[in-house]
Amino acid sequence: MSSNAAKELWQSTPEVTQPPAGMPASYRPLLARRPQPPSGAHVPAPKDHATTNEQDGKADTNIDAPLPGTAPGYQRRASTIQGITSALDFNQQSPLNTNQALSFKSSNNPYTPNTNLFDASAIKTPLMTNRWWQNLVIEQGADPIHPYPYMVKCNSNSSIIGFPQFQATATSMTSSQVADWQVGDANGALTKRQVTGYDPLGVYVTWSGSSSTTMKSRFFKGQPFLTFEMNSMAPTLTTIHAILSVEVLGRTVNSYGVNDNANATKLAMQMVDAPSLSQVTLNDGSQWLVASKPPITWKQSGTSQLVQQTAGAFTGFIQLAHLGDNPSSNINVLQKYAGTYPTEGSVTYAQIQNNQGIGRSADVMLFYKTNTDTSSVTTKVYNSSDVSASMTILSFVLPHHAMLLPQNSTLSPGLSGYRSAKGPLTAVAGNIITYRQLLQSVSFEGAQAMSASDKSAIQQQLLKDVATATNVTAPDPYFFGKGIARIARLLQIACEVGDTTSSAALSTRLVALMQPWLVSQSNEDPLVYDSTWGGIVSTKGLADGSADFGQGRYNDHHFHYGYFLYAGAVLAKYNVETFEPFREPMNQLLRDYANPSTVDTQFPFMRHFDPYDGHSWAAGLFTFGDGRNQESTGEAINAYYSAYLYATATGLQDTANFYEIVLNMEATSGKLYWHPMLAQAKEMYLQPFTHNTVGIIWSAKADYATFFGADPQYIYGIQMIPFTPATKLLLSADWVKEAWCPDGGSCTGGMKPAAEQANNDGWAQFLYTAYSLVDRATAWSKVSQCTADDGNTLTNVLHWISTSGQQLTPS
Repeated sequence: MSSNAAKELWQSTPEVTQPPAGMPASYRPLLARRPQPPSGAHVPAPKDHATTNEQDGKADTNIDAPLPGTAPGYQRRASTIQGITSALDFNQQSPLNTNQALSFKSSNNPYTPNTNLFDASAIKTPLMTNRWWQNLVIEQGADPIHPYPYMVKCNSNSSIIGFPQFQATATSMTSSQVADWQVGDANGALTKRQVTGYDPLGVYVTWSGSSSTTMKSRFFKGQPFLTFEMNSMAPTLTTIHAILSVEVLGRTVNSYGVNDNANATKLAMQMVDAPSLSQVTLNDGSQWLVASKPPITWKQSGTSQLVQQTAGAFTGFIQLAHLGDNPSSNINVLQKYAGTYPTEGSVTYAQIQNNQGIGRSADVMLFYKTNTDTSSVTTKVYNSSDVSASMTILSFVLPHHAMLLPQNSTLSPGLSGYRSAKGPLTAVAGNIITYRQLLQSVSFEGAQAMSASDKSAIQQQLLKDVATATNVTAPDPYFFGKGIARIARLLQIACEVGDTTSSAALSTRLVALMQPWLVSQSNEDPLVYDSTWGGIVSTKGLADGSADFGQGRYNDHHFHYGYFLYAGAVLAKYNVETFEPFREPMNQLLRDYANPSTVDTQFPFMRHFDPYDGHSWAAGLFTFGDGRNQESTGEAINAYYSAYLYATATGLQDTANFYEIVLNMEATSGKLYWHPMLAQAKEMYLQPFTHNTVGIIWSAKADYATFFGADPQYIYGIQMIPFTPATKLLLSADWVKEAWCPDGGSCTGGMKPAAEQANNDGWAQFLYTAYSLVDRATAWSKVSQCTADDGNTLTNVLHWISTSGQQLTPS
């Protein structure tokens, strides 16, 4: 393919564009957007639970039987050989799935999957809807995915890859991306591409045609090499740039990490088996390492294409790696790892431990099986003396990983110049990446005891709110969920302060509100089970993709249903008999957004959560050139906080432990990436980005903005709501103090002027509530002057200040 043709396929600069057709009006951002190539439009065709070990007595699943779209049994085998005990076994039915009968009526979704884009014989319902690679399987699959540090597009006849360049303004960090390389077949034998599988960390894409020619790639985030396995191909590498030079590199002793005579035989075997290496320099100043096995001698065709020097069908693999900002140093590291690449990925969440000196924690382990593994498990760990670099992958980790890596991690300090939308990437050697997730405990109650005076004030305000704040008329799942969660918070607080009259009234009111939604389905906008994709959606959302915040397209389900689950958790804790009719529908709502089983045939595994990034993605079945996104970290944390409380209240301790780990992972990423200190923000989002909060993080950019407005009180506030005991996982006194008045003097920016601008509305109340971590007295006075948001009450705010805000100085 010519360089001009490649240029037409992908070249972009930061400017404003329109959101995709069908996106809800409430979800349309006022943001700097990169122009995207046209996506086209896919037109759719018209009982008691165990409280100790909940998994005892359940039938064991055959770990060798393939699971839909996943690496079969790999997680358990990898865990077993490492001597790891998982917090929860995902390869069996969840105790949440106690009744295969659905509580909601079934219906087909008029927005049907485009089965041209994936292998429907291997990937079946329930289908993933919020994965980082979702762009590959929605609409026409034309928008890119972002396996850091690269951008990748998968056309029907080729793969286009780019190395994003990031630039910042005061309010955003965006990436300009170009088609640095197009990988294809010189004879045009590739005509179709499909997603043929996926696992917890990666996605598998296969290209084919009418002949035996095929190409396959497995895309994982954090891999310095992009690898393409080829069968009977005439490979071509085409760039929009001019190729200045192609240098064939020798395969030296030091390249493969063995340089002593005692290992001469081992060295000889490695060098025979090693890929050929070429260093390619382009006229944009970039340099790339190209590896191939069997060896390919590349020749230049025109100014911008590389082809085989010797004609004939090639069967083997080709790898490409950008050499970063210091090619002469980086190439010395990268060539050691050329030829080895991941073929499967899995994640293990180890059991929670209480370690001296660091407290409660759980190891999170990212396992990669590689093309050099001869067994069904990976045995290559950090600093293993029997594993050379040529049998080990090199991976990049994000800033939150780097903070939590153990001391024995094998870092590669010579590798520099690689970034993601979350900041600099750190290189780690090893086929297992382990980081220790620290756990902050949360419960239904706040972390601090109420003082007598606070308790009295809260009791008085509770009586007022019980009389005025228990009416919920919202017809859609999001605002109805906020409403019942508001009442559930009042119920929780009433129980804490010992107001039995109010608690009884609130419990009765909560049941009356939830019954039409979850039992009789007689509400205006009933929830239904979508048998097309596998999930629970609203009736209006099913009929109209833009209704109910994109509910029928799986946008924001964890935000919406997290509120429902909080109400269910409180009801289950305090009134088991009253809760019982809601158990099954609540279980199913939880399975919709946080299903802890990979063998569930009704709902996908952990719909939103990304274990590599450590947080959730929200955008559902909407395609964006900047990839996935998430706005409200507060509501994401509420989703897993509610899941944790619900599992605890219903006696599912193993499941609760898993949700506690996920909750803390979401909070760790949320705190670092959405709530950074200014110094962290400048490193991650580049100067002149001037804020210590981010409104929306995408796969390929970050914005100081929201989907519903650009006012600072929205940007700060949406990252905090709803205020519960779990909000303390996100907010620290140091961050609030800096955010309140970032310049330390006139306070021309930050939360203080934002709160003043909000003029005592619900957004102002959120910001003043957060300020209680710094100045309790001022916050208490200010929040009392504000009108509460529809998901909040003054009772809840005062309770949060008393139990989570700045502690009173003992008298």
